[in-house]
Amino acid sequence: MIPTLTRSDIGSHGARGTATGPRPWSLRRRMAFAVAGATIAVFLILGFWVYRAIATSTAAQFDEVLRQQATLALRYADHEYAEGETVVPGAPAPGSPALPFASIYQIATRSHELLFRSPGAPQIELAASARTGYQNLMLDGRSWRAYSLASPTTPLVIHIAEPLDSRDALLARTLRAVALPLMLALAVLTALIGLVTERAFRPVRRMAADLARRGADNLSPVDTAAMPVETHALGVALNGLLTRYRELLARERRFTSDAAHELRTPLAALRAQAQVAGRATDPAETRRALEKLQANIDRTTHLMSQLLSLARLEPGVAPGAEDSTPAARVVDLVLEDLSSAARDKQLEITVSVCEQRLPGSLELLYLLIRNLLDNSIRNVGSGGQVALTVIREARRAVIRIGDNGPGIPSDERERAFERFYRVPGSAAGGSGLGLSIVGRVVELLGGDIELATPTGGRGLLVTVSLPLRESRSQGRTAA
Repeated sequence: MIPTLTRSDIGSHGARGTATGPRPWSLRRRMAFAVAGATIAVFLILGFWVYRAIATSTAAQFDEVLRQQATLALRYADHEYAEGETVVPGAPAPGSPALPFASIYQIATRSHELLFRSPGAPQIELAASARTGYQNLMLDGRSWRAYSLASPTTPLVIHIAEPLDSRDALLARTLRAVALPLMLALAVLTALIGLVTERAFRPVRRMAADLARRGADNLSPVDTAAMPVETHALGVALNGLLTRYRELLARERRFTSDAAHELRTPLAALRAQAQVAGRATDPAETRRALEKLQANIDRTTHLMSQLLSLARLEPGVAPGAEDSTPAARVVDLVLEDLSSAARDKQLEITVSVCEQRLPGSLELLYLLIRNLLDNSIRNVGSGGQVALTVIREARRAVIRIGDNGPGIPSDERERAFERFYRVPGSAAGGSGLGLSIVGRVVELLGGDIELATPTGGRGLLVTVSLPLRESRSQGRTAA
């Protein structure tokens, strides 16, 4: 029997498992962290790209403004120089106020003569070489971006520069303005990821809570209608497990009920016959009572053996169903076991077995052939005939057992495989489990069974057809 756990047992077991076993990891938390980590990585890459794009675009815009300023200043200087070479003022007097913007500029000649400089500009030429265009300079420990432009009509050259730290400050302000919405969006997206994953796993938590509230005898299916596709398969598999467990419990309860019902009568008979033997005073009467007691003990032993055989087949997992066994070996074991009963009734048993293997393990085939042969021996009268044949037909192994006993009426043959069913009027005195065991073994081996009347018109002919297949036993023998 399968042990039944109460809710208190489950709770205490769970508490012990939590205290001593490893802490279970959270799939929801792992998914949330994974998605959030991927999102943060994407945002970091996006932020780097935005930074590079803004820095490049800003630098290009500043350079363009610097070029435009140099062009305007050079045009003004060319105009003044064309009016007269004396219109360009000399160097500013010391202490002159600086310009209200960060840029500085110088006007020089191609011969590197400094004609004019803005307040704050150095007294030496910014670009002493003949190079024009953009260049980076270091003045008094500060980095400057300079642009030099030579006039095509006059000997004038203008140098204009601005400090790079002013550019960096403006770039930082721009990046802060862009980064704030990005950080806010990242925070909101992370919260949404946590909320979505929490809601996604809510059906699993509902199913767990439903199972935790159930009693040990509540094996009804869980509700899978509201489950998403990802957890629907889990719910279906769990319902399948509950169904199999429910069927197993039903079989065990039915077996317990049937066994209790069937054992009640023989045990009561044993008690009565023991009392009769104890009260008997005549030795002959005592001997008859003991003989009846022995016969009832044999019947009860046979019943218990049949019940145990049926119990081993009930769960639906019969070991060795994929194996194969030599037919002669099984038949020899069965004949050796039933030879005493056949001799007592002086039966004529004809055996014809082909040299081949039967599909199934030795235990399953023994139960199959022994119960069929035992039924025939029990039902055939003294001096009767029983025939056992094992042949091969196409891709199937065929087992036939026939006798000249009373047989089973055609309208009773469908019920003959029910548990504890006995054919009305039968004097065999069996337990009613033999054909039930046979039917179960045939089902496990994937075969067919048929009850018919022999060609002689009397008795019962049982035909079992089993499909032949490549088995593990054959593979091991070949190896």
